[in-house]
This record gives sequence, structure tokens and C-alpha cells, in this order.
Amino acid sequence: MTADAHEIAFRERADRMQTRGIFLLMVAGCIWLALAYQLFAPFSIKRDANGSIECASRVFYDDGDDDSRQSRRQTYEDAEGIRCAIARDPADMLGLLLLSLPLAAVGISQYTSGAVSLALRHHKDELRHLRYARTTEPAEPAGETPPA
Repeated sequence: MTADAHEIAFRERADRMQTRGIFLLMVAGCIWLALAYQLFAPFSIKRDANGSIECASRVFYDDGDDDSRQSRRQTYEDAEGIRCAIARDPADMLGLLLLSLPLAAVGISQYTSGAVSLALRHHKDELRHLRYARTTEPAEPAGETPPA
């Protein structure tokens, strides 16, 4: 394998790493968007032929009209009912969040590794170009001082 072929293969691997990282971050971001929708959006449950049940979001639900402790309902299940609580189970959302965290961590590491590899290659190319330009400059005449 020649040096140029090795260089091309290295750059392609680094580019693929970056692409995999972006893809994994996009998957994790889609999971986070789905979780945000489930937490913040109100929804309805089809009950039967009679109609459906309207449920408030898991975050913005009415937990009582009074400010006294006795009239305030503490949980989402108490405020909206068991059917609404089961439809948007927090355990399912937590499972999705836990699934997305390794995807995001691996995505960040893949993207960063590929980006750093390419940046160091570009830096090495610039240094090589500058060294080559310095060695091919004509020598200055003796007796003259270079401009400051």
C-alpha cells in the first residue's frame, strides 16, 4: 500500500467515524424529542364506541384548585385517573431515556474522534506545505538585512 493510498484510507475512516457519530446523535435526539412529546403534550385514549378520555400531559396537569394541602391531589394518577397514568407510564419513558444515553455517548465519542483525526491531518498537511515553501525560497543576498 502506498503512502497516498494509506492517507486516503485514513481520511475515509475518520470521515466514516464522524458520520456514524452524527447518526447516533440523531437517533438519540429523536428519542429525546419523542420523550419530550410524551411528557408535555396532552393526549386522548379511545375508550370504546362511546368516545374517548381526554388526558392532560404528565407535566402540566391540574393537581387541585385550592392551595390547601387536603384538596391538592399529589400524583398524576390521582389527578387524571388510572387509564391516563397507564397510557403514559414513566417506566417506559425512563427506559427510552436510558437507551438513548449510551447512543449519545458513543455518538459524541465517534464524532469527536473523527473530527480530531481530520483536524490533525489538516494541520500536518499545512506544516508540510509551510516547510516545503520555506526550503524552496531563494536564498537572501549576503549583506542585506531582511525587512522587519
